[in-house]
Amino acid sequence: MKKKEIKLSLKSNIIEVVKAYPEAIEVFAEYGLPCIGCAAAHYESIKDITTEFGINGNELIEKIKKRIG
Repeated sequence: MKKKEIKLSLKSNIIEVVKAYPEAIEVFAEYGLPCIGCAAAHYESIKDITTEFGINGNELIEKIKKRIG
């Protein structure tokens, strides 16, 4: 079964990103983001979490893209 690919953007839902690209978990962890253990990840976007933690969302997305190749 082919895994579902999604377009990464600031609007992307955190859980959808993790399901499509498990490698993203490592990137979230590098930034100290508790996304995986947080219930809010089911409805928050990358923009929501990066704004909340004062992180550059575009930079985070680029790191995820590099990680997934």
